[in-house]
Amino acid sequence: MLYQKLLLGSNPFFIFVGKAFEFETHRHPEFELSYCLKGEYNVICENKLYSLRQGDFLIISPMASHEIPANNRYGEMLTIDVGYAFLGEFFKEFTNYTTTCRLYQKNDSTTESANNEMVELLEEIARMHKSNSALKELFIKGNLYKISALLLQITCDIDNDTAQNKKMTDIEKVERALEKIYNNYYEPLNIENISTSCGYSKSNFCKIFKAITGDTFHSTLNRHRIEIACMLLSETNYTIEKIACETGFADSKSFCRVFKRFMKKSAGEYRKYIKAR
Repeated sequence: MLYQKLLLGSNPFFIFVGKAFEFETHRHPEFELSYCLKGEYNVICENKLYSLRQGDFLIISPMASHEIPANNRYGEMLTIDVGYAFLGEFFKEFTNYTTTCRLYQKNDSTTESANNEMVELLEEIARMHKSNSALKELFIKGNLYKISALLLQITCDIDNDTAQNKKMTDIEKVERALEKIYNNYYEPLNIENISTSCGYSKSNFCKIFKAITGDTFHSTLNRHRIEIACMLLSETNYTIEKIACETGFADSKSFCRVFKRFMKKSAGEYRKYIKAR
């Protein structure tokens, strides 16, 4: 499972326009909108297959696991990820979805009017994303706000009930723990200290962390450390001992054990494989 970092700062949203290509199972704190520009392609969300044809769009809830399987070479897609950094307080409404995915089809008469308006906005974003206009970012941001408002109008009952607010709070605190992993992986991170800093007991934190990310804290931490280790093995001549130290492991023995568990080969074998390519 791949966890994508929170969109922040000068990059508060993500847009991709192009051929649908295979992408491994992943999740992220933003909601995702997948729109079929041409042809058709499939998306798997929480183990359920969704088939999109031209004019269809799929809404994927924050932190829902999803992937794009192989054999999608005939489809062209627009993918948009939008989260709290762009929508502020309005984003919490998207965490209130009762389903992890919603497919809106071009020929669905029950939502035809809203779908047509959505499609116009999405098509314009796709055109502007490819253009060289000096105003393209302004056009795209304007459309993203309109799309978000339209989605809330057709998919959410806006209320600030206790359960919804708690879910948003849990996501924000887990994001804080994930930022700690990404920014301080080289430190001896202590789950007791992190759970306390998030305001949870250790057992409650572990339960909430796994429910939101789909993985345990230690597995997420070790996976990120191994990703950094792979980069160091391929781009430096550091010894295994130094790489173990640089990535936060207590010693090279524990590093080697975890590396082999994730990569199915030893660190030395991985380095030889990468250098030989």
